[in-house]
Amino acid sequence: MLYQATAPSTTSRYTLLIILTLGILTAIGSISIDMYLPAFPVMARYFNVPMVRMENSVTIFLFGMAFGQLFLGPLSDVWGRMRPLKAGLLVYILCATASVLTGNFTSFLIWRFLQGLAGSACQVIARALVNDLYGDKKAAHVFTLLQIIMGISPILAPMIGGFLAEAATWKYLFLIMALISGVALLGCYTILPPGKTPAENKGLHWSTIRLGYRQAIISPAFVNYALVRAISNSAAFSFVTASPFVFTQLYHLSKKQYGFMFSGLALGIILAGIGNTFLLKRFPVKSITRFGIIVQMLAGLAGFFIIFYQGPLIALVGVLLLFLSMLGLILPNATALYLAAVPAYNGSASALVGSMSYLSAFLITSLLSLLHNHTAYPMIGMMGGCTLLAFLCLKYKN
Repeated sequence: MLYQATAPSTTSRYTLLIILTLGILTAIGSISIDMYLPAFPVMARYFNVPMVRMENSVTIFLFGMAFGQLFLGPLSDVWGRMRPLKAGLLVYILCATASVLTGNFTSFLIWRFLQGLAGSACQVIARALVNDLYGDKKAAHVFTLLQIIMGISPILAPMIGGFLAEAATWKYLFLIMALISGVALLGCYTILPPGKTPAENKGLHWSTIRLGYRQAIISPAFVNYALVRAISNSAAFSFVTASPFVFTQLYHLSKKQYGFMFSGLALGIILAGIGNTFLLKRFPVKSITRFGIIVQMLAGLAGFFIIFYQGPLIALVGVLLLFLSMLGLILPNATALYLAAVPAYNGSASALVGSMSYLSAFLITSLLSLLHNHTAYPMIGMMGGCTLLAFLCLKYKN
């Protein structure tokens, strides 16, 4: 049931603050990864591990995000949105702080897993809140605005990471993560409406969890769009995980150069998101999504030939810019499509897709580590493969 807004906080005067707060919550997962990518070489030396092992800290974080959403989504359907969201943010802050204090790589991985587990509350509940507050009609537009706001994090986070990616300063990156989460926690207390009211029976039973997931899984439209969203997200994480090695080791970019390049690529997502707000006024959501996936397939194929023929760096960056910018069309539209398919179980639906997205990203990044061969082929191959799968899922008629 759509949350009927009667409190002053849901009037137009507060709409921008609400969307900004939701944008910060949605971006926390991205910030948790993008910000410390330029510091991989320094952190590898600090923990005395090969640089390729640092990719495990991304993988384990993604696993925590995937696992946590499976429970926090149904929990928010039963207990309401705010209690699990506030608890998740508090635990996230503690884990980010603990990551600064540890000097052991295994302990660091444990804290990263717990950080992902807690951070999953931000992802799953922010998506559910959008549908609670705005309903189906405006959801695609709001998700596009959130995508634009979230697109700022891959621009600023790597730049900050590039400047602080030194032996004496990299730990500040995790303190910044804690600070941003603290701002989001403050927003939960002062800005965000509560969204869906708690259920009368606040007990969380396996039957309750199964019911929400069952209603989602038996919906053909949900399955179709959920797979598109999850697989497209995995294509992005293929780039995020492999790009530090590809561009700092193979193309010999400095940490600062890599940070600026990453930020420039993220700018394309914002521009595409702005374009999506205009496209939604003229074209169906599914048609826009299909167009974005087709462009990604062509860009992935072009990237393969550039690597095969050892083309210039600028050509590869241009193709990656085109590929990644299409996420500004695909991700918000696919999110609106799958949530609209099961409006009564938005928490469970959001949890299931969020978990699918991060679990598939976990599998993809794990496979990338196994396929690591000191070339850029695993990265571009995974990106192209994910895009092809997303296109097949969108074409499939349930």
